[in-house]
Amino acid sequence: MNIETLIIELEKSLLTFEVRHSETELRKRIAPDFKEIGASGAYFGLENILERLPTEQTWSAIVQDFEFTQHSDDICQLIFKAFIKGNDADEGTYSLRSSLWQRFGDEWKVIFHQGTKVEPFELSP
Repeated sequence: MNIETLIIELEKSLLTFEVRHSETELRKRIAPDFKEIGASGAYFGLENILERLPTEQTWSAIVQDFEFTQHSDDICQLIFKAFIKGNDADEGTYSLRSSLWQRFGDEWKVIFHQGTKVEPFELSP
C-alpha cells in the first residue's frame, strides 16, 4: 500500500466507532503531543480526545475530496472536506480539514488537525 492510501485509510479509521471508542486504537493513530483546533475554534490535545471520543454515541461524518502532500519522508498532510453531525437532531457542520501525519518508526500518527467551518458543499454520492 502506498503512503497516500495508507494515510487516507488511517484518517478514515479515526472516524469509526471501532477506533473512537478504543483508547488503545486511538493511541496507535494519535501522537502523544497531538494538538487540534476544531471547527468550533476549541483547542485541545490527546487527553481531551481520550475523554470525549469514547462517549460519543450518534456522531457521524462524511469525508471526501482528499488532497495528499508528502512534505518529507516522515511528514505528510491530508486536506479534505467533511460533513459532521453530532446527533440526529443536529443539522450538521460542513468543514475543510487538514491533518499532519508523522512517521514514528514503522507507524504513522496524526500530530495536528484543524477543522474550519465552510459553506455547505455538494456531498459525493
